Amino acid sequence: MAKMTNLERRIARMNSFPAQIQAAVEDQLKVEVDDMVAAMKRAAPVSDFEKRPGELRDSITAYPAQGRPAAWRIIVKAQDSKGRYYGSYVEFGHNKPDGTRVPADPFFWPTYRARKRGLRARILRPARKLIRDMFPRG
Repeated sequence: MAKMTNLERRIARMNSFPAQIQAAVEDQLKVEVDDMVAAMKRAAPVSDFEKRPGELRDSITAYPAQGRPAAWRIIVKAQDSKGRYYGSYVEFGHNKPDGTRVPADPFFWPTYRARKRGLRARILRPARKLIRDMFPRG
C-alpha cells in the first residue's frame, strides 16, 4: 500500500507540473522585464527640449501581450506637443525641417541587445530548478 500511495503522490505531482513550471517561468520573466525597463530608463537621455525633462525616460513601460502566454511588450510612449511619438526619432536620429541632421542617441536597442545575452537561461533557471527538485537523481 505504501508504494501505491507514493505512486499516487508522484502522479499528482506530475499533473501539477506544467502549471508550476509556467508560474515559475512567468514570475522570472516579470523580474527580467522589470530589470530591462529599469536599464532602459537609466540609458534614456534627458533633454531640455521636452515639455517635462525626463518625459522620455518616464514613458518607458512594459505590459503583458494579449493572447500570448509568457510574453511582454516594452514600449516608449513619450509624445511631442502634436501628439506624435518621438522615441524612435531619439533612438535613430532624424532630420530637422531646415535639413540638418540630429544624431541618434540610442537607448532602447543597445540595452535590449546587452541584456538579451543569457536571457533565456535566466528565465528558464527556476523551471530547471523545479524539475531537479521534483525528480532528483539517484
